[in-house]
Amino acid sequence: MTGDVPTSPVHGSREWWPLLRNLRRRGPWSLLVVVHGHSGGVVPAVLEQALGALAEQRPAPVWVQPLTADPVALPPGERLLVVPLLLTPGSHARFDLPALRARLRTAGHEVVLLPFLGAWPAWLEHLHHLVATAGSGSVLHHPLRPGVADRYLSALSQRVERPLISEWTVDGAGGGPFPLALAPNRITAQLEDAGFEAPALLERPATRDLVFTLLRNLP
Repeated sequence: MTGDVPTSPVHGSREWWPLLRNLRRRGPWSLLVVVHGHSGGVVPAVLEQALGALAEQRPAPVWVQPLTADPVALPPGERLLVVPLLLTPGSHARFDLPALRARLRTAGHEVVLLPFLGAWPAWLEHLHHLVATAGSGSVLHHPLRPGVADRYLSALSQRVERPLISEWTVDGAGGGPFPLALAPNRITAQLEDAGFEAPALLERPATRDLVFTLLRNLP
């Protein structure tokens, strides 16, 4: 998506939604939902359950592509909305997704690549609410390379009104940071090992409902 993508990943408008309305006029699109995945291409159970329920309510197929797995086998000539369930513009969002789009187009599919989930206005509003109600003093995220990701994290920090950190040690003071993790991973495991309640985002019913609704309502 080129001309209608917001220039700021956090403060952008909803200008790219009109493009989706145009796509809707052509009928339902298949979804290729891109997730990070665990080693060996394993999809976390909470993601697998949510996307399985989504497939039951979508009028067109839903496929899941873990970035840690081989390419998903697709029928020929699909019309695909590629939906990256990624929370930050790390190397997966900046390099792996364009490569995936190019491969799918070379294979003969019609492809529209949506922005990564962490850039969606509705998601950012929801994340701000979650962090505020959790009462955490900071947000813990996976380490990212300098550059685009740093600028995004700075803007996200302003949006959620908390510092964003990639390293954390138990200091005995107060609670733990808020984990920026869609599914259980090493961040949530670290917090739980330290004795803090640290559900992943999709383990929170309100977040699961939001993501489900956003994906169900795509063309």
